[in-house]
Amino acid sequence: MMEAVMGIHTPGNHHRIDKRESLLVLSDYDSSVLCVCYPQILPPEIYNILWDQILHACYHTLLDGFSAVRKCPNEGRALMQLDFRHFQVKVESLTRLRPLPDPHIVETYIKAYYLPENSFEKWIQEQTEYTPRQMMNLLQYVSQGSKKIRLNLTSFMEDLDLNRR
Repeated sequence: MMEAVMGIHTPGNHHRIDKRESLLVLSDYDSSVLCVCYPQILPPEIYNILWDQILHACYHTLLDGFSAVRKCPNEGRALMQLDFRHFQVKVESLTRLRPLPDPHIVETYIKAYYLPENSFEKWIQEQTEYTPRQMMNLLQYVSQGSKKIRLNLTSFMEDLDLNRR
């Protein structure tokens, strides 16, 4: 996925293979969970809890991948959104869980790439679910044009991080 975002001008099949493999693993997971309980039916509450936890882990893995991107043109951000939407559609076809839990954590992070520098400080204050590394990587991208703004936002984030502890 990261190669696809960074190498937008040389599209390859690497990100498609990664997505296919990930979705295949999730499909195998769903089949395995259902087989373990056969001939009885897994209670919906347990099924939903299992899928909720798997999707939570998937979302954080996606966030780690998106936050590791160093250069991201507009086309790369569009691919992030497209990849995530494709992931959601495929997972919806695999599971009975509705609605999918907390997709906003990934959507909000991707949309933050579009924020202007002057509104990024407010956005940082409102976010608590991202790791400091994810926030710093996003900050590095958002403030690429201005070293002064980057230093101000970095200082602000460090102060905010100390206050959250």
